[in-house]
Amino acid sequence: MARRANPPARSVPPTIPARRALELLREQLSQAGQILKLRHRDPQVEKWKLTTENILNAAFVKPDGEKHDNTLAFLRCYCNVTYGGMPEEEYDQNHVRSTQDAKAVLESCIEQLEMLAPPAAQAAPGQYRFHPEIERVSGDLFRDGHYKQSALEAYIRVIDEVKRKSGLNLDGDPLMNRAFGCDNQTPVIRFNSLQTDAERDEQKGFMYLFKGIVALRNSKAHSNTLFNDPYRANDYLALASLLMRVMEIATINRP
Repeated sequence: MARRANPPARSVPPTIPARRALELLREQLSQAGQILKLRHRDPQVEKWKLTTENILNAAFVKPDGEKHDNTLAFLRCYCNVTYGGMPEEEYDQNHVRSTQDAKAVLESCIEQLEMLAPPAAQAAPGQYRFHPEIERVSGDLFRDGHYKQSALEAYIRVIDEVKRKSGLNLDGDPLMNRAFGCDNQTPVIRFNSLQTDAERDEQKGFMYLFKGIVALRNSKAHSNTLFNDPYRANDYLALASLLMRVMEIATINRP
């Protein structure tokens, strides 16, 4: 009778988002300096190692149910120490060398997660923030890597704001044409006095940006290709923030 093959172990996906993993691993790395000063038998050493291993398991996928290469690299730092018959000083020296190696592995893991994690929602530290309403509906989604959903929520919020400001019971292109169009009509939402060709061109330019938001909202349901990159997603949310901000300074001419 043929022997039944064991089913392959299933891969285990990360159980914490990259943003949270970065916070935890940076904390473990900051503690490594203190761990280096401890004796090798100190319980805090084993506690630090075990906590770090668990964070690595949660942060990186476990292919075929096995530990990720990054987790194995961290554990191997402590596997090359042979205990038996050495003076305590040599044990402590091995502990220092192993922990220094482990620090280097953690620094590499952090660099990898920084490349995988979404960029901070700011163009420069302390200088740029998403519009508060875009942050409210999309900020957490974006930082957790749900780029497509974060973009959709931002677009919906912009379109809802146009409806609210204009008071129009319309949607899509008809909404944007009536709210911002300045050919043979007075726009409900205008961004300047519309007295010169340049001002009318500016008004039309904003209208096309808002119409682009409608098109992106509609395309979102059918494709991932525009929404699978963190930097591009950041820019889409920045565009939504810009449009929310210009509406705050616009003149409203409700019919």
